[in-house]
Amino acid sequence: MSFFKKKPKGGKHFIIVFDIGSGSIGGSFVSLDSARIPEIIFTTRRDIPFQEKLDFQRFLDLMITTLEEMFVAMQRSGGGVKIDGAFCVLASPWYASQTRLVHYTQPTAFAVTEKGLQQLIQKEIALFRSSKLFAGSTVGDMTPEIMESKNIQMKLNGFEVKKPFGKRVNELEIALYISMIPPNIFKSINDSIVKFWHIPSVHFSSFSFTAFDMIRDVFTEESSFLFMDISAEVTDISLAKDNVLLESISFPSGKNTLIRALVEGMKTNSTVAISEFDMYVNGKSTPEHAAQIESILQDATKEWLSYFEGALSQFATEFPIPRTLFFTADDNVSKWYESAIGHTDFTKLVQEEGSFNVRILGNDFLSKFVQVLEPDFADPFLAIETMFANKFISLENQ
Repeated sequence: MSFFKKKPKGGKHFIIVFDIGSGSIGGSFVSLDSARIPEIIFTTRRDIPFQEKLDFQRFLDLMITTLEEMFVAMQRSGGGVKIDGAFCVLASPWYASQTRLVHYTQPTAFAVTEKGLQQLIQKEIALFRSSKLFAGSTVGDMTPEIMESKNIQMKLNGFEVKKPFGKRVNELEIALYISMIPPNIFKSINDSIVKFWHIPSVHFSSFSFTAFDMIRDVFTEESSFLFMDISAEVTDISLAKDNVLLESISFPSGKNTLIRALVEGMKTNSTVAISEFDMYVNGKSTPEHAAQIESILQDATKEWLSYFEGALSQFATEFPIPRTLFFTADDNVSKWYESAIGHTDFTKLVQEEGSFNVRILGNDFLSKFVQVLEPDFADPFLAIETMFANKFISLENQ
Protein backbone atom coordinates (compact mmCIF):
# COMPACT_ATOMS: atom_id res chain seq x y z
CA MET A 1 0.00 0.00 0.00
CA SER A 2 1.28 3.44 -0.90
CA PHE A 3 2.36 5.68 1.98
CA PHE A 4 0.34 8.55 0.50
CA LYS A 5 -3.18 8.37 -0.92
CA LYS A 6 -2.02 10.41 -3.92
CA LYS A 7 1.38 11.51 -5.18
CA PRO A 8 1.38 15.32 -5.08
CA LYS A 9 2.38 17.06 -8.29
CA GLY A 10 6.04 18.03 -8.49
CA GLY A 11 7.02 15.38 -5.94
CA LYS A 12 6.52 17.71 -2.94
CA HIS A 13 5.22 16.38 0.39
CA PHE A 14 4.64 17.76 3.87
CA ILE A 15 5.09 15.20 6.62
CA ILE A 16 5.40 15.07 10.40
CA VAL A 17 8.22 13.24 12.13
CA PHE A 18 7.83 12.17 15.76
CA ASP A 19 10.87 11.11 17.79
CA ILE A 20 9.97 9.24 21.00
CA GLY A 21 12.99 8.71 23.24
CA SER A 22 13.46 7.79 26.88
CA GLY A 23 14.19 11.33 28.05
CA SER A 24 12.41 13.56 25.59
CA ILE A 25 10.01 13.65 22.65
CA GLY A 26 10.63 15.64 19.49
CA GLY A 27 8.39 16.58 16.62
CA SER A 28 8.96 18.33 13.29
CA PHE A 29 7.16 19.49 10.19
CA VAL A 30 9.18 18.56 7.12
CA SER A 31 8.98 19.63 3.49
CA LEU A 32 10.14 16.94 1.06
CA ASP A 33 10.85 17.88 -2.53
CA SER A 34 12.37 15.51 -5.08
CA ALA A 35 14.44 18.40 -6.48
CA ARG A 36 16.25 19.34 -3.24
CA ILE A 37 17.39 18.02 0.14
CA PRO A 38 14.69 17.75 2.85
CA GLU A 39 13.86 20.91 4.80
CA ILE A 40 12.77 20.93 8.43
CA ILE A 41 10.42 23.89 8.71
CA PHE A 42 9.60 23.56 12.42
CA THR A 43 10.76 21.50 15.40
CA THR A 44 9.88 21.28 19.05
CA ARG A 45 11.16 19.01 21.80
CA ARG A 46 9.69 18.33 25.23
CA ASP A 47 11.45 16.62 28.14
CA ILE A 48 9.70 13.68 29.78
CA PRO A 49 9.51 14.61 33.49
CA PHE A 50 12.49 13.24 35.41
CA GLN A 51 11.91 10.45 37.94
CA GLU A 52 14.37 10.08 40.78
CA LYS A 53 13.28 6.43 41.08
CA LEU A 54 12.19 4.96 37.76
CA ASP A 55 8.77 3.25 37.67
CA PHE A 56 7.91 1.95 34.20
CA GLN A 57 4.12 2.40 34.25
CA ARG A 58 4.57 5.93 35.56
CA PHE A 59 7.25 6.41 32.90
CA LEU A 60 4.81 5.34 30.14
CA ASP A 61 2.08 7.64 31.49
CA LEU A 62 4.49 10.59 31.59
CA MET A 63 5.66 9.83 28.04
CA ILE A 64 2.09 9.88 26.67
CA THR A 65 1.25 13.09 28.56
CA THR A 66 4.40 14.73 27.16
CA LEU A 67 3.58 13.45 23.65
CA GLU A 68 0.11 15.00 23.73
CA GLU A 69 1.45 18.29 25.12
CA MET A 70 3.85 18.37 22.18
CA PHE A 71 1.00 17.67 19.74
CA VAL A 72 -0.87 20.70 21.07
CA ALA A 73 2.21 22.89 20.56
CA MET A 74 2.71 21.54 17.04
CA GLN A 75 -0.90 22.16 16.04
CA ARG A 76 -0.66 25.76 17.23
CA SER A 77 2.51 26.26 15.18
CA GLY A 78 1.46 24.27 12.11
CA GLY A 79 -0.97 26.81 10.72
CA GLY A 80 -2.68 25.59 7.59
CA VAL A 81 -0.03 23.05 6.53
CA LYS A 82 -1.72 20.00 5.03
CA ILE A 83 0.06 16.88 6.22
CA ASP A 84 0.43 13.96 3.81
CA GLY A 85 1.75 11.40 6.30
CA ALA A 86 3.73 10.80 9.47
CA PHE A 87 6.79 8.90 10.65
CA CYS A 88 6.94 7.83 14.29
CA VAL A 89 10.40 6.66 15.38
CA LEU A 90 10.88 4.95 18.75
CA ALA A 91 14.04 4.57 20.80
CA SER A 92 14.57 2.14 23.67
CA PRO A 93 12.87 1.09 25.87
CA TRP A 94 9.68 1.39 23.80
CA TYR A 95 10.40 -1.46 21.37
CA ALA A 96 12.34 -4.72 20.94
CA SER A 97 14.08 -6.02 17.82
CA GLN A 98 15.94 -8.95 16.33
CA THR A 99 17.84 -9.64 13.11
CA ARG A 100 17.09 -13.07 11.68
CA LEU A 101 19.44 -14.69 9.17
CA VAL A 102 17.45 -16.86 6.74
CA HIS A 103 19.30 -19.53 4.76
CA TYR A 104 17.38 -21.45 2.09
CA THR A 105 18.97 -24.06 -0.21
CA GLN A 106 17.81 -26.56 -2.85
CA PRO A 107 19.84 -29.25 -4.62
CA THR A 108 18.37 -28.12 -7.93
CA ALA A 109 18.26 -24.51 -9.09
CA PHE A 110 15.07 -22.53 -8.36
CA ALA A 111 13.81 -19.16 -9.57
CA VAL A 112 13.64 -16.31 -7.06
CA THR A 113 10.14 -14.81 -7.14
CA GLU A 114 8.47 -12.03 -5.17
CA LYS A 115 5.81 -14.47 -3.92
CA GLY A 116 8.40 -17.00 -2.77
CA LEU A 117 10.42 -14.34 -1.00
CA GLN A 118 7.35 -13.05 0.81
CA GLN A 119 6.53 -16.58 1.95
CA LEU A 120 10.01 -16.93 3.46
CA ILE A 121 9.69 -13.54 5.20
CA GLN A 122 6.23 -14.37 6.58
CA LYS A 123 7.57 -17.67 7.89
CA GLU A 124 10.33 -15.82 9.76
CA ILE A 125 7.85 -13.33 11.18
CA ALA A 126 5.75 -16.29 12.41
CA LEU A 127 8.84 -17.81 14.07
CA PHE A 128 9.60 -14.42 15.63
CA ARG A 129 6.04 -14.28 16.98
CA SER A 130 6.58 -17.65 18.69
CA SER A 131 9.91 -16.58 20.25
CA LYS A 132 10.42 -15.80 23.94
CA LEU A 133 11.18 -12.17 23.06
CA PHE A 134 7.73 -11.75 21.50
CA ALA A 135 5.86 -13.78 24.15
CA GLY A 136 7.48 -11.76 26.92
CA SER A 137 5.90 -8.57 25.54
CA THR A 138 2.34 -9.92 25.53
CA VAL A 139 -0.04 -8.02 27.84
CA GLY A 140 -3.13 -9.99 28.83
CA ASP A 141 -4.87 -11.06 25.62
CA MET A 142 -3.07 -8.42 23.56
CA THR A 143 -0.05 -9.43 21.49
CA PRO A 144 2.74 -7.08 20.39
CA GLU A 145 2.49 -5.13 17.15
CA ILE A 146 5.06 -5.90 14.44
CA MET A 147 6.52 -2.46 13.78
CA GLU A 148 8.79 -3.20 10.81
CA SER A 149 10.26 -6.11 8.90
CA LYS A 150 13.16 -4.94 6.73
CA ASN A 151 15.09 -7.00 4.23
CA ILE A 152 18.57 -5.61 5.03
CA GLN A 153 20.55 -7.74 2.65
CA MET A 154 20.06 -10.59 0.17
CA LYS A 155 22.66 -12.96 -1.20
CA LEU A 156 22.23 -15.42 -4.08
CA ASN A 157 24.78 -18.23 -4.20
CA GLY A 158 26.90 -16.23 -1.75
CA PHE A 159 26.88 -12.90 -3.63
CA GLU A 160 24.94 -9.81 -2.55
CA VAL A 161 22.32 -8.69 -5.08
CA LYS A 162 19.90 -5.76 -5.25
CA LYS A 163 17.54 -7.16 -7.92
CA PRO A 164 17.03 -10.88 -7.25
CA PHE A 165 13.76 -11.67 -9.01
CA GLY A 166 13.93 -14.00 -11.98
CA LYS A 167 17.40 -15.30 -11.19
CA ARG A 168 17.93 -19.07 -10.81
CA VAL A 169 20.04 -20.14 -7.83
CA ASN A 170 20.67 -23.00 -5.43
CA GLU A 171 21.22 -20.87 -2.33
CA LEU A 172 19.39 -17.85 -0.92
CA GLU A 173 20.37 -15.86 2.18
CA ILE A 174 18.33 -13.02 3.71
CA ALA A 175 19.18 -10.76 6.65
CA LEU A 176 15.77 -9.75 8.03
CA TYR A 177 15.40 -7.08 10.71
CA ILE A 178 12.14 -7.29 12.70
CA SER A 179 11.01 -4.94 15.46
CA MET A 180 7.90 -4.90 17.62
CA ILE A 181 6.05 -2.67 20.07
CA PRO A 182 4.44 -4.08 23.23
CA PRO A 183 0.64 -3.80 22.78
CA ASN A 184 -0.02 -1.34 25.61
CA ILE A 185 2.69 1.02 24.34
CA PHE A 186 1.50 0.82 20.72
CA LYS A 187 -2.14 1.43 21.72
CA SER A 188 -1.21 4.43 23.90
CA ILE A 189 0.87 6.06 21.15
CA ASN A 190 -1.52 5.25 18.31
CA ASP A 191 -4.58 6.46 20.24
CA SER A 192 -2.82 9.76 20.96
CA ILE A 193 -1.86 10.26 17.31
CA VAL A 194 -5.41 9.52 16.13
CA LYS A 195 -6.82 11.92 18.74
CA PHE A 196 -4.77 14.85 17.43
CA TRP A 197 -4.00 14.17 13.76
CA HIS A 198 -6.07 13.13 10.75
CA ILE A 199 -3.26 11.54 8.77
CA PRO A 200 -3.63 9.07 5.87
CA SER A 201 -0.93 6.80 7.32
CA VAL A 202 1.66 6.55 10.10
CA HIS A 203 4.90 4.67 9.50
CA PHE A 204 6.45 3.27 12.69
CA SER A 205 10.15 2.53 12.87
CA SER A 206 12.93 1.94 15.41
CA PHE A 207 15.72 4.45 15.88
CA SER A 208 18.35 1.69 15.74
CA PHE A 209 17.32 0.68 12.23
CA THR A 210 16.77 4.29 11.11
CA ALA A 211 20.27 5.32 12.18
CA PHE A 212 21.87 2.13 10.81
CA ASP A 213 20.25 2.72 7.42
CA MET A 214 21.46 6.33 7.34
CA ILE A 215 25.04 5.39 8.32
CA ARG A 216 25.14 2.64 5.69
CA ASP A 217 24.00 5.08 2.99
CA VAL A 218 26.29 7.98 3.95
CA PHE A 219 29.45 6.16 5.06
CA THR A 220 29.67 3.72 2.19
CA GLU A 221 33.30 2.91 3.01
CA GLU A 222 32.29 1.63 6.47
CA SER A 223 30.70 -1.78 5.95
CA SER A 224 31.32 -2.83 9.57
CA PHE A 225 30.79 -0.48 12.51
CA LEU A 226 29.27 0.04 15.93
CA PHE A 227 26.39 2.44 16.47
CA MET A 228 25.38 3.68 19.91
CA ASP A 229 22.40 5.76 21.00
CA ILE A 230 22.93 7.17 24.49
CA SER A 231 19.54 8.35 25.68
CA ALA A 232 18.24 9.47 29.06
CA GLU A 233 17.47 6.09 30.62
CA VAL A 234 19.01 3.55 28.23
CA THR A 235 22.04 3.07 26.03
CA ASP A 236 21.58 0.99 22.86
CA ILE A 237 24.63 -0.36 21.08
CA SER A 238 24.37 -2.16 17.74
CA LEU A 239 26.94 -4.03 15.68
CA ALA A 240 26.89 -3.99 11.88
CA LYS A 241 29.10 -6.35 9.89
CA ASP A 242 29.37 -6.38 6.10
CA ASN A 243 26.39 -3.99 5.85
CA VAL A 244 24.13 -6.14 8.04
CA LEU A 245 22.77 -5.00 11.41
CA LEU A 246 23.55 -8.21 13.28
CA GLU A 247 22.85 -7.60 16.94
CA SER A 248 21.84 -4.93 19.44
CA ILE A 249 22.32 -4.77 23.19
CA SER A 250 20.65 -2.34 25.59
CA PHE A 251 21.76 -1.48 29.10
CA PRO A 252 20.00 0.68 31.74
CA SER A 253 22.36 3.63 31.95
CA GLY A 254 22.31 7.01 30.25
CA LYS A 255 22.16 10.74 30.83
CA ASN A 256 19.67 10.47 33.71
CA THR A 257 22.05 8.11 35.53
CA LEU A 258 24.45 11.05 35.77
CA ILE A 259 21.68 13.36 37.00
CA ARG A 260 20.58 10.87 39.69
CA ALA A 261 24.20 10.63 40.87
CA LEU A 262 24.31 14.42 41.22
CA VAL A 263 20.96 14.49 43.06
CA GLU A 264 22.31 12.02 45.60
CA GLY A 265 25.85 13.36 45.80
CA MET A 266 24.88 17.03 46.10
CA LYS A 267 21.86 16.34 48.33
CA THR A 268 19.63 18.39 46.07
CA ASN A 269 16.69 18.00 43.68
CA SER A 270 16.70 17.11 39.98
CA THR A 271 16.09 20.70 38.80
CA VAL A 272 19.20 21.99 40.58
CA ALA A 273 21.23 18.93 39.54
CA ILE A 274 20.37 19.44 35.86
CA SER A 275 21.21 23.14 36.09
CA GLU A 276 24.54 22.40 37.79
CA PHE A 277 25.41 19.80 35.16
CA ASP A 278 24.56 22.15 32.28
CA MET A 279 26.74 24.88 33.81
CA TYR A 280 29.57 22.39 34.21
CA VAL A 281 29.53 21.08 30.61
CA ASN A 282 29.33 24.67 29.33
CA GLY A 283 32.42 25.64 31.34
CA LYS A 284 30.51 28.02 33.62
CA SER A 285 31.00 26.23 36.96
CA THR A 286 33.37 27.56 39.59
CA PRO A 287 36.53 25.44 40.00
CA GLU A 288 35.17 24.12 43.32
CA HIS A 289 31.83 23.11 41.79
CA ALA A 290 33.53 21.56 38.76
CA ALA A 291 35.77 19.44 41.00
CA GLN A 292 32.76 18.34 43.08
CA ILE A 293 30.75 17.36 39.99
CA GLU A 294 33.66 15.41 38.48
CA SER A 295 34.16 13.54 41.75
CA ILE A 296 30.46 12.65 42.04
CA LEU A 297 30.16 11.54 38.42
CA GLN A 298 33.26 9.37 38.54
CA ASP A 299 31.42 6.30 39.88
CA ALA A 300 28.45 6.78 37.51
CA THR A 301 30.83 7.00 34.56
CA LYS A 302 32.67 3.86 35.71
CA GLU A 303 29.32 2.06 35.90
CA TRP A 304 28.42 3.13 32.34
CA LEU A 305 31.87 2.05 31.10
CA SER A 306 31.43 -1.33 32.78
CA TYR A 307 28.14 -1.83 30.92
CA PHE A 308 29.72 -0.63 27.67
CA GLU A 309 32.73 -2.94 27.91
CA GLY A 310 30.42 -5.81 28.90
CA ALA A 311 28.34 -5.27 25.75
CA LEU A 312 31.48 -5.20 23.61
CA SER A 313 32.75 -8.38 25.27
CA GLN A 314 29.42 -10.04 24.52
CA PHE A 315 29.69 -9.03 20.85
CA ALA A 316 33.31 -10.23 20.75
CA THR A 317 32.32 -13.82 21.58
CA GLU A 318 30.69 -14.04 18.13
CA PHE A 319 32.02 -11.22 15.95
CA PRO A 320 35.17 -9.14 15.44
CA ILE A 321 34.73 -5.72 17.03
CA PRO A 322 34.81 -2.92 14.40
CA ARG A 323 37.11 0.01 15.12
CA THR A 324 34.63 2.68 13.97
CA LEU A 325 31.94 3.77 16.42
CA PHE A 326 29.14 6.22 15.59
CA PHE A 327 26.97 7.61 18.36
CA THR A 328 24.15 9.98 19.12
CA ALA A 329 23.52 11.74 22.43
CA ASP A 330 22.11 15.01 23.68
CA ASP A 331 24.45 17.91 22.95
CA ASN A 332 25.19 18.59 26.61
CA VAL A 333 26.51 15.05 27.26
CA SER A 334 28.05 14.06 23.91
CA LYS A 335 31.54 15.30 24.81
CA TRP A 336 31.32 13.65 28.22
CA TYR A 337 30.59 10.25 26.71
CA GLU A 338 33.12 10.74 23.92
CA SER A 339 35.74 11.17 26.65
CA ALA A 340 34.45 8.07 28.49
CA ILE A 341 34.66 5.98 25.30
CA GLY A 342 38.25 7.13 24.94
CA HIS A 343 39.07 5.40 28.24
CA THR A 344 37.87 2.00 26.99
CA ASP A 345 40.63 -0.63 27.02
CA PHE A 346 40.33 -1.81 23.43
CA THR A 347 43.15 -4.36 23.87
CA LYS A 348 40.83 -6.47 26.05
CA LEU A 349 38.70 -7.12 22.98
CA VAL A 350 41.21 -7.46 20.13
CA GLN A 351 44.84 -8.46 19.90
CA GLU A 352 46.08 -5.08 18.74
CA GLU A 353 46.86 -1.63 20.08
CA GLY A 354 44.71 1.39 19.37
CA SER A 355 41.35 2.94 20.16
CA PHE A 356 37.99 3.55 18.55
CA ASN A 357 37.52 5.94 15.67
CA VAL A 358 34.62 7.83 17.26
CA ARG A 359 32.21 9.88 15.14
CA ILE A 360 29.44 11.94 16.74
CA LEU A 361 26.36 12.24 14.53
CA GLY A 362 25.62 15.85 15.44
CA ASN A 363 24.01 18.86 13.82
CA ASP A 364 27.18 20.12 12.13
CA PHE A 365 27.64 16.89 10.19
CA LEU A 366 23.94 16.32 9.45
CA SER A 367 23.50 19.84 8.02
CA LYS A 368 25.00 18.49 4.77
CA PHE A 369 21.93 16.33 4.26
CA VAL A 370 19.04 18.20 5.90
CA GLN A 371 18.23 21.90 5.68
CA VAL A 372 16.57 23.74 8.59
CA LEU A 373 14.41 26.83 8.16
CA GLU A 374 15.78 28.35 11.39
CA PRO A 375 19.03 27.48 13.23
CA ASP A 376 17.04 26.77 16.41
CA PHE A 377 15.23 23.94 14.57
CA ALA A 378 18.43 21.85 14.30
CA ASP A 379 17.93 18.51 16.07
CA PRO A 380 20.22 15.54 15.24
CA PHE A 381 17.63 12.85 16.03
CA LEU A 382 14.92 14.45 13.90
CA ALA A 383 17.47 15.11 11.14
CA ILE A 384 18.45 11.42 10.95
CA GLU A 385 14.79 10.42 10.91
CA THR A 386 14.01 13.00 8.22
CA MET A 387 16.75 11.51 6.02
CA PHE A 388 15.20 8.07 6.52
CA ALA A 389 11.69 9.33 5.73
CA ASN A 390 12.93 11.06 2.58
CA LYS A 391 14.59 7.85 1.36
CA PHE A 392 11.50 5.77 2.20
CA ILE A 393 9.19 8.06 0.25
CA SER A 394 11.61 8.43 -2.67
CA LEU A 395 11.85 4.65 -3.09
CA GLU A 396 8.08 4.29 -2.83
CA ASN A 397 7.48 6.88 -5.55
CA GLN A 398 9.91 5.37 -8.04
